[in-house]
Amino acid sequence: MMYREPLPENCPPVEAQEITATRVVYRLVRSVPPALDDFRSQRAEKPEAFFNVDECRARGLSVYTERVDCDKPLKLPRFRRHRICIVTLDHGAGRIQQTGQLSHHTWWPLADFDILAHCRMETP
Repeated sequence: MMYREPLPENCPPVEAQEITATRVVYRLVRSVPPALDDFRSQRAEKPEAFFNVDECRARGLSVYTERVDCDKPLKLPRFRRHRICIVTLDHGAGRIQQTGQLSHHTWWPLADFDILAHCRMETP
């Protein structure tokens, strides 16, 4: 499988589920409408930075499976100007794994999955 970004060996982990059925996730984005730059991993945005997660997670995308769980990060200074994008994942979207508290997941999208065609902004 070709993922959107180069991944280390054994990434995504075997525990990550292949996305085979339609599911909705939420991602915090800067742009309205969303742009591909809103769907870059931490590692792609900051190649030399140290992250408090393993390299595999640093190369995935943070998403939430519950809309309400986006509210807490939106209060942080880093995300104050972000908005919520609703992304519909379906077969061919990649792999996903719960990796944090609440409904936080890491998503490793496949290169051929057209993210922008599957997202829409939440209306205030």
